[in-house]
Amino acid sequence: MVENILYIVAAYLIGSVPFGYIAGRLNGIDLREHGSRNIGATNAVRVLGKGWGIPVFVMDFLKGFVPLLCMKNHLGGELAAFSPADMGWFLGMMFALILGHTFTCFLKFKGGKGVATTGGCLFALSPWVGGAALLFWLVSMVITRYVSFSSIMAGVGMMLAAAIELWYGTGAYSAADGMVLGLLFLILVLVTWKHRANLVRIKNGTEPKAFAPKN
Repeated sequence: MVENILYIVAAYLIGSVPFGYIAGRLNGIDLREHGSRNIGATNAVRVLGKGWGIPVFVMDFLKGFVPLLCMKNHLGGELAAFSPADMGWFLGMMFALILGHTFTCFLKFKGGKGVATTGGCLFALSPWVGGAALLFWLVSMVITRYVSFSSIMAGVGMMLAAAIELWYGTGAYSAADGMVLGLLFLILVLVTWKHRANLVRIKNGTEPKAFAPKN
């Protein structure tokens, strides 16, 4: 148990590394004072440009993907074979990675919105679930061009894909399956809550769209 607790603490610290903030500081800018005042990849692209914003996205993605994939392989590599106890620790580590990004201890517990790190975790959890989330994000982006709304739609996609994949295996949900779906729903709620200001701006018509011409 002590070992698993240390894994979760380490996951939180890894998730807390604020790559967007670091990239801004390397350019003499505090992202918390520019653009949307967020340290995530989207604001890094807006303020610093794609040359910095894309690497920020990649690093935020990898800090979710690599640790969780290592833990998955350490536990046997197949989620279907996980005991409820192993699944609990695995999902705890996943949530710790995401919480680290959204509430980083290095910036007074104010971080990004968790989308890139969640994406990395999802692809480690299941390529099918991660791919479905990406597909929902892309379709929504094509239709709306709102990054924030598309991120929430990606969360909807991950829920649907996970529900289908877990049911397809046995025709029923096990206790471990219920834990997975419960955590994914909690993540969807968290991502939606982190984008609440964006949703208000969308409603008011003041949210900037991606690929919109600059004045």
